[in-house]
Amino acid sequence: MNFDYGNIFTRAFQITWKHKSFWLLLMIPVLISFLIFSGFAAPVFLLEGNEDMLGLAFAIWGIVLLLGMALSFVAGTAGATSVTLGILRAERGEGSTSLMDLIRDGLPYFGRALGATLIVQLTVGAVFTVFFLCMTALSLVTMGLASLFLQPIMILMTPLSFLMIAVMYAAIVAVIDEGLGAWEAVKRAVQVVREHVWKFVLISLIIYFGITILTSFLMVPVMIPAMAGPIFMETGMDMNGTTFALIFIPFICLFFIAMSLFSGVSGTFMAAAMEIAYLRLRPSTDVVFASTEPQDETS
Repeated sequence: MNFDYGNIFTRAFQITWKHKSFWLLLMIPVLISFLIFSGFAAPVFLLEGNEDMLGLAFAIWGIVLLLGMALSFVAGTAGATSVTLGILRAERGEGSTSLMDLIRDGLPYFGRALGATLIVQLTVGAVFTVFFLCMTALSLVTMGLASLFLQPIMILMTPLSFLMIAVMYAAIVAVIDEGLGAWEAVKRAVQVVREHVWKFVLISLIIYFGITILTSFLMVPVMIPAMAGPIFMETGMDMNGTTFALIFIPFICLFFIAMSLFSGVSGTFMAAAMEIAYLRLRPSTDVVFASTEPQDETS
């Protein structure tokens, strides 16, 4: 079969640009992260000069962090499920792709999609987590020398993490489009990605380098207050907590808004590219297509 990479990326771009409701669905986890960050920063500024309360404030923040991470994971899975449903409808030109319709119609698939995502995260994702923890520990022990030797592996692991994303999105497609359960959907996704691994690797690399280049441009506004701080200190300005907050917080808020929007756009493009590739690479002889219209499912 002639696999056209240009057609994959062109179609993914068309879907991403036309269906902006998908952006908002994938922005939600980033916005939750912003709220968590704000909760972390608040004790530093609000309790300045009252160090006795900082311990309690950070303990509360730790609890909020854990709850926020769980909420972000659930919201991210729900958003990915609705976006996948929308991409399937957009690709076939049938069904509504409005925001509220996708949220409502994605609910019947959410349980199995969450199960498939957990399976991928607790298996392949756990391997990446252990590697990065080991790398961090070795870097601390060797005062950074280990990171130099492990840098080539680090560079290799980053695109491989996109393959994990490919498996995750393919599993969600299998849940919605093929009516499979969580475990069967993951096995189906792994089978297709493994059989066409180099195609998914190339797609992952193109997306990875594209996102990296665009992210570097978004980092420029963050450097402005970082450069302004030393300049103000040289002029003799008192850089206390209040002054720091007045200078940095507006820039940080603008940065998180920009990053949230960029995350929604890039996430939609990545999901569309991975899922369209999966749809065109999966075997068609043994696939029983399920309707993408909402159904009463109990499985």
